[in-house]
Amino acid sequence: MARRTSSKTRSRRSRSTRQTLINQLGRAIALLIVLCLVLLLNRYCGMDTQELGSSAKLVAIDGDTLRASNGEEYRIFAIDAPELHQTCTDAKGKAWDCGRAAKRELAALIKGSEVSCTEKTTDKYGRNIAQCSAKGVPDIGEAMVREGLAIDLGRQTGYAYAGAESEARSQGKGMWAGTFQRPGEWRQQNPRRD
Repeated sequence: MARRTSSKTRSRRSRSTRQTLINQLGRAIALLIVLCLVLLLNRYCGMDTQELGSSAKLVAIDGDTLRASNGEEYRIFAIDAPELHQTCTDAKGKAWDCGRAAKRELAALIKGSEVSCTEKTTDKYGRNIAQCSAKGVPDIGEAMVREGLAIDLGRQTGYAYAGAESEARSQGKGMWAGTFQRPGEWRQQNPRRD
């Protein structure tokens, strides 16, 4: 005996099927919107990693800035190194060229190796602010601070290297072996003459 389907049952099935299709369509649209947002964020807010090989002729211009052969400059993220012509005082009160020492250390860290930089932002001089690494040096900024040849920028970069700075200070490394003027203060008292 054949069963008859009542119009109420057919109507419920039809509504149920329609509701299921609407739900699936809604999920598909939501997924598409999320995918578009991810792509837009990646394009406009993504962190570009740029490989700068030894063939790039990367050089240290001072203790916290690198220049690639294409002219691009990379300011090392979250650190401030003494200026090139800045001097510090050692434990015996003798002046030493801490700015030149910082430049030599940065040059040694990148010498002959592939350097990879993740750009964070750009500063007012058009330089890329970047977190960089080299062969055997996972974080160049941290290495500079750990050696006492740069300081952590503090609050403005979330105290990224406060631990490394504390360690350098307690071990009396680099600038922490004696006394020094913070690089920002030194720059204020010794403005550039371009």
